[in-house]
Amino acid sequence: MNAQTKKHRTEAAPKALKHTGKFIKIQNLTLLGFFVLFILYQTIGQNASFLWKTQELDLFAFNQRYFLDAIEGIGGLSVYLGSFLTQFFYIPWLGSLIYLALLLFVSYLTSKAFNLKGRAIPLAFIPSLALLLTMCELGYMIYILKINGYVYVTVLGVIGILWGIILFQKIKRIHFQVIYILAYLLVGYPVFGAYALFGGGLFLLYTLKSVALEKNKAALIPAVTALSGIFLIPIVYYQFLYSQTIFKNLSFALLPAFNTGSEKILWLPFVLIALFFIVAVLWKQGKESKKTTFVRKSAPVFLFLSTLVIVAAFSYKDENLKTELAMQSASEKGNWNEVLRIAQKQKDEPTRLIVMNTNLALFKLNLAGDKMFNYKDGNKAINTPGNIFPMQIAGKFFYYQYGKLNYCYRWCMEEMVEFKMNANNLKYFVLSATLNKETALANKYNEVLKSTLFYKSWAEKQQVFIDDPETIMTVPEYTDIMKLNAFNNVLDGDNSMLETYLLNCSAYSRGGNPALVTLSILSNLQMKNIERFWPGFFLYARTHDRIPVHFQEAALLYYYLEHKVDISQVKFDKQVMDDFQLLLDFSKKQANYPEETTRKLYFNQFGGTFWYYYFFVNTLMEKKKETSDYYN
Repeated sequence: MNAQTKKHRTEAAPKALKHTGKFIKIQNLTLLGFFVLFILYQTIGQNASFLWKTQELDLFAFNQRYFLDAIEGIGGLSVYLGSFLTQFFYIPWLGSLIYLALLLFVSYLTSKAFNLKGRAIPLAFIPSLALLLTMCELGYMIYILKINGYVYVTVLGVIGILWGIILFQKIKRIHFQVIYILAYLLVGYPVFGAYALFGGGLFLLYTLKSVALEKNKAALIPAVTALSGIFLIPIVYYQFLYSQTIFKNLSFALLPAFNTGSEKILWLPFVLIALFFIVAVLWKQGKESKKTTFVRKSAPVFLFLSTLVIVAAFSYKDENLKTELAMQSASEKGNWNEVLRIAQKQKDEPTRLIVMNTNLALFKLNLAGDKMFNYKDGNKAINTPGNIFPMQIAGKFFYYQYGKLNYCYRWCMEEMVEFKMNANNLKYFVLSATLNKETALANKYNEVLKSTLFYKSWAEKQQVFIDDPETIMTVPEYTDIMKLNAFNNVLDGDNSMLETYLLNCSAYSRGGNPALVTLSILSNLQMKNIERFWPGFFLYARTHDRIPVHFQEAALLYYYLEHKVDISQVKFDKQVMDDFQLLLDFSKKQANYPEETTRKLYFNQFGGTFWYYYFFVNTLMEKKKETSDYYN
């Protein structure tokens, strides 16, 4: 090789390195862009309503009592800070940006803790993506989580681990390592719970790694310290401070209770985080050389993209939950037309809660008698690995809207005992107590809401009705509920059967104001209860100039089936009479064909009528699975 060739290669090497460095920088910036867009897509893009519900099922109050209550348990400070941050999901886009900022901070700490530079930087995003999955995988499970501020508690726990690692790596002397490990566990356990114990476990791995690689037997001293501290420090705190905690839960404080077989998949992000930290601690990094293989060079990008795919694949996806959340938000704002608009967009078979929301909106708008059977009916199971029931999701709301104020209050109390206070509970505590004119109780709970950031204005408006109960009767929203409260204000046992109980209460009520009579008829139509239908129908016919279409359809059908009552004095619409005659003629032609063959033909001709509902839609009372193929 001549001197000129050597000179040319020597000059080319720095240029190649410079080109490679520029490529890596562009690559990392591109992946950072993917990371940011993915976080925003999974939060504000796909889960805006979920984020809003997350903060409503949480609570942060700016007062001393709340602070003291929050920190009385293991990890209390993390819960306090987590709830503080969670409240900003009230404005989903703002909460998403705060969440994104913290995940970026976690990625920064990860790169510092494990010295991830150059090609390795994409690995720093993996723990943050796993943290995102802890939120995106929940779905309906958000209703039964017992950790306040859960979304941020996991983030704060990982930050606590990373800070611990960064500081530990700066300490080289054995005796200082021992002191640091003890201090970290003593301070970290009350703040971060199980996350601090895991951090102690990583210190143990660091010291054992030192023993194995450097033959440094003195490192066994901090190793023994870490191992002892992980087991003994929770017990010490249990003996002197956290005696009300269940002993077997000491090592799992601030971790969710995903215990059943089907729920265990929800541990996936925690497993990913644990594996990442363990591998990162034990991995022996070497300098990149010219001989570094393509596989090794591309591994960080591959692992980053693989984690993106895992998060996307295991994130909760369910149209019905999104529909329920959107309906609940619109309903609580009294925007009943929006509820119906959402119902019309429904593609999948609806859950009973979607049907209940739709029927409530129709009732509130005085449209149920004419249009209730124009909307999809169904009984799709709640899509969740845990045992969650409609009562836990929306029991308080429906009891309040149907005038069952004592039941509303009762379920607020039941949930508060098991899951602690949240903003949603407090609102219905206040509303039910206000309408029951229980001023002291209403004030008690309203004062808590006044101490919040985003519910303060709502509480101040509600205070007017608490201070002057007579003003309640000037607000249509409240007077409509009080009409339904006329006869049914006594607790008599619902057996946690929300819809069944509400339907039976209305169906078997006798007389009352027009709203109660209408609700009774509608309930009997849903239950297909012929005997209980007639008293309400005749009372309605005597007191109203016009009878809703579905009431007429039911009366004609029931008369035809039984001939037990006289309907000669009832004024039926000519169109309804003509359509009923078409039904009779059509049924005679299809009499010899099996039901499944003719069902679609009936739907095409009579879909949206009570007649189709009566013959082809299985009700909740019949406890049969209802399919809605012909509504699609």
